[in-house]
Amino acid sequence: MRKLFLIFSLFFTFTFNFNLNCQDYHLSQILDACSFLNPANVGLNQPLYTSLTYRQQWLNISSPYKTAILDVNGRIFTQSGTGSSLGLGLIVIHDNSGINAKLNTLNAQIALMGKVLLSENQNLSAGIIGGVMQRKINGDIKWSGQYNPITLEYDETIPGEELKKESKINPDIGAGIQWSYGRGASTISSQDQLGAQIGISFYHLNKPDISFLNKDDNRYIRGLIHGSLIMGIINTPLQINPGLIYQFQGPSKMLLFGSKIKYLLQEASKYTGFLFSRTLNFGAYYRLNEALILLLQIEWDRFAFGISYDATISHLTTKAGSQGTIEVNLKYLPGKEYTSSKLL
Repeated sequence: MRKLFLIFSLFFTFTFNFNLNCQDYHLSQILDACSFLNPANVGLNQPLYTSLTYRQQWLNISSPYKTAILDVNGRIFTQSGTGSSLGLGLIVIHDNSGINAKLNTLNAQIALMGKVLLSENQNLSAGIIGGVMQRKINGDIKWSGQYNPITLEYDETIPGEELKKESKINPDIGAGIQWSYGRGASTISSQDQLGAQIGISFYHLNKPDISFLNKDDNRYIRGLIHGSLIMGIINTPLQINPGLIYQFQGPSKMLLFGSKIKYLLQEASKYTGFLFSRTLNFGAYYRLNEALILLLQIEWDRFAFGISYDATISHLTTKAGSQGTIEVNLKYLPGKEYTSSKLL
């Protein structure tokens, strides 16, 4: 355990030697977002993992923020006898914001993960992720210099900076490390499984320059510390799944915590692998000083579907009104029959 603590400490110290120098997109179902949460998750738990997420933020403003994420990853190598493995993944993120001027961000990245067993029930994984970030802007922009203090309005006759249609591409890299624990049920029917994960990840480590005007404007490094627990309640069809995330990016901070309750509708076959688990999950999370998140998920054989709603409680309520944010997620796990039955 001391070695594990040392590894995390060295990784944490090394990464923070980068100066944190733009705010990123974020998710409400982030604990279920494999590569977005941590590249150390890529190919870790599923032979093949496919996920599509769509998020529309602040529904009743004139042009809601829209984010779509495609995540495909899987295990590409396993060393028999040691349990060590490699995972490979692709994540594509598209973000669209703005009214008169549309700002589009496209991230396409490849992730690589390596895992080693620490004991029968514990493993340590680390991952790197890298690719390109493209940012495009198109439309009319109003500048602060065009504000007329006499009429108290914007005056289009006052010249602003030239920026009508621009596109910029930069490399973008990140890394992460994670400790995982899993213990199966003590008996076939006891349902007292236990699992846990603790990890830390960093994105935009190279601080890509996102300026359109040849000025220094580097994207801040996004850091994320996460932890989750999944615990079966003995001799019941229930599991509790609390989780916590602390995310920081430049001056912005975010703390999210809460829990899901998983209800087992159908237990997976312990021996043949031909009968898959089916669960119904309810959850509630709180993003500190920002939103209350309600979540409903269903896992049915190889498919999983989740929908969440963010009820805004911050000062943005005056702008967003009673309509918050909708986020939907669809997963397809074609290799589910080959996964461990330690956890749902």
